[in-house]
Amino acid sequence: MNMNIVDILKLGSAVVVSLGGSSLILLALSSWLGRVWAERILERQKAIYAVDLEEFKKKLVLETESHKIRLKKSELIFAREFDAASSLVALVKDITPTYKHPMMDWNDACDDIARDFGKIENLIAKYLRDNGAVLNDQVKDILASCEAIAAENQFEVISGEVSPEANKAADDMYAKLQKAEETLLVQVRGQVTI
Repeated sequence: MNMNIVDILKLGSAVVVSLGGSSLILLALSSWLGRVWAERILERQKAIYAVDLEEFKKKLVLETESHKIRLKKSELIFAREFDAASSLVALVKDITPTYKHPMMDWNDACDDIARDFGKIENLIAKYLRDNGAVLNDQVKDILASCEAIAAENQFEVISGEVSPEANKAADDMYAKLQKAEETLLVQVRGQVTI
């Protein structure tokens, strides 16, 4: 077998062409297969992310609704506390005696308070009934103490004459009422600044 150079070149070029053609086919096939796999992987990841996103949205909606409910409750409680504070300010103002003569001093004012112990007891009891649910324990305790002072000392006033004990009790009760008012106002004002 005598092969000349031309035959060798033809054979070599045929081998290169046949190998190059199949490499091109192989390259095209692997490129197409790579795209198909990449698209499938991408679709799978998109589905996973879509599920995660929906779960996150649901969680966010639930948290938002829960926060709205807590905020609404807080607004309602604040409104009731504000009303309770306003009512207590009015109650203390109603109990505070007015000047009846130019020489009137605090002792005379306490006598007037003592003469109204029966009425004051009822006013405080009604106030506690109406507002007790929103009052803190400290304010409720102070007001219960004021109610007890009025109840216990109302009989120390006989025919308009106020005993020294009833006068002192009136002074003590009025100071406690002012403390309750101050405590409640601090609580309400503290919520406004939050």
